[in-house]
Amino acid sequence: MLILANDIHVTIRAHGAASYPNEGCGLLLGETRDGDTVALAARPLPNVWPVEAEKPERFRIDPADWLAVELEAADVGLEVVGVFHSHPDHPPVASPRDVAWAAFAGYSYLITQVVAGTAGLSRSWQLLPDRSGFVEEPVSEE
Repeated sequence: MLILANDIHVTIRAHGAASYPNEGCGLLLGETRDGDTVALAARPLPNVWPVEAEKPERFRIDPADWLAVELEAADVGLEVVGVFHSHPDHPPVASPRDVAWAAFAGYSYLITQVVAGTAGLSRSWQLLPDRSGFVEEPVSEE
């Protein structure tokens, strides 16, 4: 299960809406408690996908940004526990492309649907250990 505070979800949804019509993206910081992923902060990051015309369907986080967030998390006793991104005008369902680009089993992959610039439903996914696909995980807001 992914557990996140309402204000963190608000930040994620706002970043997705602000990034529209492109995919917005970022990292979740937190910890694992009793098998659940607890997101304690979200760090929206720029989508640096190199082909501007493909940004409505693709995202990339700059490795330097990722490292900076990892170091920030470590400084306060947290870790990167997930990746979030938006799906402009598409359901928040992990796509084959999302599976292909997913980096870490054990992370929560939170996807927020953004329709015509308005953020909607978010769903979270876990990458299977063999990287063959995703399984949906429940999301709980605190």
